[in-house]
Amino acid sequence: MVVRYYWGKPNDVVRWYLRGTLYLSAQSRKSYIEKTGAEPGNLPRLLKLLKELDEVFETVDTDSMALLCLRYVELLSVTDTAKLTGLSNSQVSTRTAKVMKKAKDIIAKA
Repeated sequence: MVVRYYWGKPNDVVRWYLRGTLYLSAQSRKSYIEKTGAEPGNLPRLLKLLKELDEVFETVDTDSMALLCLRYVELLSVTDTAKLTGLSNSQVSTRTAKVMKKAKDIIAKA
């Protein structure tokens, strides 16, 4: 049986969604900095995360990454996410914390 995905494999869809979101955010901040002369702030960190995004995906499963996206794109609380996904509050917290820790580790290296 052949498994087909409309937009591609879930891992790739989430990866490209995050890459696009980070890229747009970085471009927006860069443009603002250029126009106003503001300090770069966390732009270098954002660019580092964008560059090292594949490293996050190598160590974190796609479901956890998708869960994190769901929470932050929809601005859902842990409880709301748990109701929507059928996971327990602790499962949601653990999975999203794992992704955030890896991303923070990468950003800290910047």
